[in-house]
Amino acid sequence: MPAKVKTLKDTGISSTDNEAIVKYLQFKGIDPLPKVVPALLNSADITNYVALTGMLCPFNINNLKPASYGIPLLGKCVFWDAEGIRKSAVIGHEDIFTLPKNSITFVTLEPTIRLPDYIAARFNLTIDQIYRGLLLGTGPLVDPGFSGKLSIPLHNLTANDYSLRGGDRLIWIEFTKISPIDSWKNTDNSMNYNLLGKYVPFPEKKNKRDDVDDYLYEADPHRPIRSSIPLEIHKAAENVRIASQRAYEAEKTIRKLSIGFVIGTVIAATATIISLFASIYQVNSLVQDAVNYVSNANELSSTKFSNFRATENNTNAEINALQTQVANLKNTLNTPIPTNSQNILLSEIVTETPYPTTTQR
Repeated sequence: MPAKVKTLKDTGISSTDNEAIVKYLQFKGIDPLPKVVPALLNSADITNYVALTGMLCPFNINNLKPASYGIPLLGKCVFWDAEGIRKSAVIGHEDIFTLPKNSITFVTLEPTIRLPDYIAARFNLTIDQIYRGLLLGTGPLVDPGFSGKLSIPLHNLTANDYSLRGGDRLIWIEFTKISPIDSWKNTDNSMNYNLLGKYVPFPEKKNKRDDVDDYLYEADPHRPIRSSIPLEIHKAAENVRIASQRAYEAEKTIRKLSIGFVIGTVIAATATIISLFASIYQVNSLVQDAVNYVSNANELSSTKFSNFRATENNTNAEINALQTQVANLKNTLNTPIPTNSQNILLSEIVTETPYPTTTQR
């Protein structure tokens, strides 16, 4: 069992996390300050509960406001770049981290928070970050009994990059004591604390901010604080206009190409038809010439054949005539001729068939 805390000397602000754990385990379910009514805690009560229960570690009294405490940015951060690649880094004291425009980054807060069962917490961005146009993704409540570090999403939906420095206050956290139950009552009468918690009043100089420009100037005096959403809408509208113009020009081009295509198709079809008819005419002419040639050849062949048959008939007739003459001559030679008439017949024969007596050279 951890040693009990008896006096404020024993319950000073914890210098180590182990000291805070000892106090938290002792007073997690027992309220050491039962006279503090359930309400939003003031800065004195915040200090006393931190000292007694280890509610925050580390704790810097200079970060107190009347009813809240400033939590620094410190530790691991995670984000995704423009290509969707997950990135992570550890932000140390005095390290500069750039919160890109149009981005969401998950950052870690410095202290470990250990809420007793009777204290709840809420938080929001510091006022200068709010007037930069940053947004903080917060839950409705950090419930009693929570123990650990808070990690929060920071939304930079502006058109500006912002730099954050490790160790600087990022949020204000407030603590509320909830309505009591019997088990939280402190029955140890020996616990009489000489409490040293002091109330921290609101800084008078911050009451001089009467105009929104005062807040904006403190947040970022050199650049306009504006959302990137209208710029993106304008860009989108311009892109739509350009796309519509290109679509219209493309439509006109397509129409021209379509008309030209139709005309070209008609011309090409006409030329093809003309060429086809010319080819058909040429083929018909060639066929007709072939027919005429065949007809002429047939007619010529028929004429020549007729002439040949006539010549053959004449030749055959002459041959028959010669054969008749030869037969007659044979008959004549075989017939006996009288002596007194041989000379006459011979002379007749000779006369009928004269032969040359001399040979001309």
